[in-house]
Amino acid sequence: MKNGILYVIITAVLFVTLEPVSKLIAVDVNPYAITFWRFIIGSIVLIPLAIAKIKKEKIHISIKDLAIMTLLGILFICISMISLQLGVKKADSPSIIAIIFSSNSIFTIIFAMFILKEKPNRNKIIALVLGAIGVIACADLSAGTNIESVLLGVFAALTFSLYTVLSQKFTKKFGGIIQTTVAFLMGSIILLIALLVLKTDISFPMNVSTVGILIYLGILVTGVGYGCYFKAIEKGGPIMASLAFFIKPILTPFVTLVVNGIIPDLKVFVAVICVVLASYFATYKKS
Repeated sequence: MKNGILYVIITAVLFVTLEPVSKLIAVDVNPYAITFWRFIIGSIVLIPLAIAKIKKEKIHISIKDLAIMTLLGILFICISMISLQLGVKKADSPSIIAIIFSSNSIFTIIFAMFILKEKPNRNKIIALVLGAIGVIACADLSAGTNIESVLLGVFAALTFSLYTVLSQKFTKKFGGIIQTTVAFLMGSIILLIALLVLKTDISFPMNVSTVGILIYLGILVTGVGYGCYFKAIEKGGPIMASLAFFIKPILTPFVTLVVNGIIPDLKVFVAVICVVLASYFATYKKS
């Protein structure tokens, strides 16, 4: 149990820095390049863990399984994560996008109802209402919020939730670390091919700051972050692991203040409260 909590804390601390830290290079490196380098580096970190699990449990991945996990990787990396990085670049404050993205469990409820045929209950309805209030608080028109960035953040959370629901079959079959590693690696390769075809620049300034940030986002946030997330699931179960997404929005305003020097306003704290409560009701189980 204690080990599980430790993995949750490490996951939350790493995940909460994604948007604020990537905002630091948003001007010098385009969102497509940030996403590609982040996930190709993260994949390299995760591959040894996935191979070890495949060998230990003698898992066989068929061509069909590989093809479907590749499609999931395209959904996650080429669509959801690209949208997230575009939202971060366009946002006045990266904390707004981070908080909106943390509401992904609310969208997961909606997809689970239609795809997995899960029945709605009182807690899930409360989660949907609170989640909607949180997103609306972030998109406060009276404060002149960049609505385009908010819509991109919502779309990123929406598509991430779809990925979460669709990947459940393979997570149960192969384990989270294998499914995620394959999706990350194949999604990164497909993204690279698409960027080369479209002649999109994936270069970045060769200075200590930019290189250091990309390495941090790839190795720590993506590689170690997701590695600890799945370790938390192994040690304490999915409910314990989900605590990382409760902690992230709480820490986000303060991390943004330290990293970006942006002072959070009242709407940010209102959104945090709503999203945290919504996530609680979305994942609550009596056990």
